[in-house]
Amino acid sequence: MRVTISALNDNDRVALWEKALNMSLPDRNLALLAAYLPKPLEEDVGEWTLAGRDHFLLLAYRGEFGENITVTSPCVSCDTKTQLSFRVSDVLATSSDRLKTACHLDSVNTEAYLPHYVSMNDDEFSCRFRLPTIGDLYLLASAHSPLSQLAQCVLAPESYNDVATAITQKDDPVSAWEGVYQTLEAQMLAIEPLTIVSLNASCPECKGETAHQFDIVSQFWALLAADVERQLWDVHILASAYGWSSHDILAMSPARRRQHIAMVIE
Repeated sequence: MRVTISALNDNDRVALWEKALNMSLPDRNLALLAAYLPKPLEEDVGEWTLAGRDHFLLLAYRGEFGENITVTSPCVSCDTKTQLSFRVSDVLATSSDRLKTACHLDSVNTEAYLPHYVSMNDDEFSCRFRLPTIGDLYLLASAHSPLSQLAQCVLAPESYNDVATAITQKDDPVSAWEGVYQTLEAQMLAIEPLTIVSLNASCPECKGETAHQFDIVSQFWALLAADVERQLWDVHILASAYGWSSHDILAMSPARRRQHIAMVIE
């Protein structure tokens, strides 16, 4: 389905923040996506790949907050904080052709976010796998052995049985699962680089290099929460002064709201 991604108004932003504030991380993922989707499509979001989720949220982020992204990365050697600045377009440019061709102006074909199985021929294992999905997050959150559970999620059932049987014959099954995970991760990144977005930061103090894993979900939520906090202060000031409702205050243009606040302060 082709979806046009439109920015939320201030009332919708506050409603989204209030709805998702106390949710678990997987549920918050779904809430953020659902805010930009038509109702019939909301039920299918759990089947999207994590790369598809991030691709969609990058597009929504650009509509809400603009192109620029700034994150803080601590140095792994000396813990010095370094700011990294980049653009949404820089991250989108690293995605696969499948995701790039899904975009057209301000709309996207969400069918590109659905997973499909591909073959992997490793020195030790031959199997079929898919990219991890949003629905997999729920299973991984409660798994006693996350690496084994991830493999069970992404490997085709017949492939998982073959791999699991082979690993039980290993002297160190835990290390064997780690090897499978590393191989799968490399294959996933080759198919869809947006699966994991890593940024390299050079420390200004010790000159060490740190690989920072960028999470658009956390970045999106942080900016949304900060924006809503400012909106709620506007509501507090104007409701206290004029008795207007929160909905009416948030429905005002930012320029009009700022003018009223300036008049109250003066």
